[in-house]
Amino acid sequence: MLKLTKIKRLPNKIKREFLQLPPIQSLSERAYQKIVEKHSDYLPPISPADSTLLNSLQEEGVLVTTLEALAIPSTDLFTEAAKKLLFQLQALPTIGKDVVILSNSQIASYPEIILWGVEERLINIIENYIEMPVRYYGAGVRREIANGKMIDVRQWHRDIEDRRMVKIIIYLNDVNIEGGPFEYISKPLTLSSSQTLKYNSGFVSDRDMKSVVSISDWKPCTGPSGTVVFADTSNVFHRAKAPVALDRFSITYTYTSIKPIASRASNFGSTISQEQWQTITDRLNPRQKECF
Repeated sequence: MLKLTKIKRLPNKIKREFLQLPPIQSLSERAYQKIVEKHSDYLPPISPADSTLLNSLQEEGVLVTTLEALAIPSTDLFTEAAKKLLFQLQALPTIGKDVVILSNSQIASYPEIILWGVEERLINIIENYIEMPVRYYGAGVRREIANGKMIDVRQWHRDIEDRRMVKIIIYLNDVNIEGGPFEYISKPLTLSSSQTLKYNSGFVSDRDMKSVVSISDWKPCTGPSGTVVFADTSNVFHRAKAPVALDRFSITYTYTSIKPIASRASNFGSTISQEQWQTITDRLNPRQKECF
């Protein structure tokens, strides 16, 4: 039997499928539980209000709130920077495109955007959910073009980076049902439907999803600008519902454990200039730096 250290070297898709084999899955699960148990005594304390948020992630897999309700200390700075990013995103050409994405370098020109996602209160919540030290991947800023195309992440899927992970999605404009809201299926229904579909990775069509989950259980997260969606995208089927009437502008933050199953394609710090990286890291404490 391969040792876990050798499993880590396998390409992500092969590794994911390999870990599904019963003997390997059992070995991997035991190793994972040992890490979780060892770290349990070091989980940071969180407030009763944040415990409610945590419970929603644990039970439903998703929580919808607002920037105002979260009251993260740096939100005012974030909001001012987000307005500038939104203007920059609106100015980019869209002809022939399904999505417009800002580069990490463009985003890093507004360090307040990056720093908001590594606020210690957020990291504390996410670490309690993931039950391991957190890895932070920075922010993604995108504009989903309202063309109704069911492509890429507009299709049902689960992320494969880790056993548990969190994405925080912030709407930069008002998002109604025709504006491409984040849409999901609850954690319990995702578990049962994944078993029925024998799902491992990839995309699931609406037709196949309808065969196992009623449309009434497809949950779109609509809301005004400043709506915040917390989601464990590895444990809920989800998609960016195809916008048909209005473009959707959003910022997405991604977090996994410090030892994810699958490594992401690029590290945020390696895709921006040294000067930008220095501007960010000069404002981080040691724990926040470790998250990167």
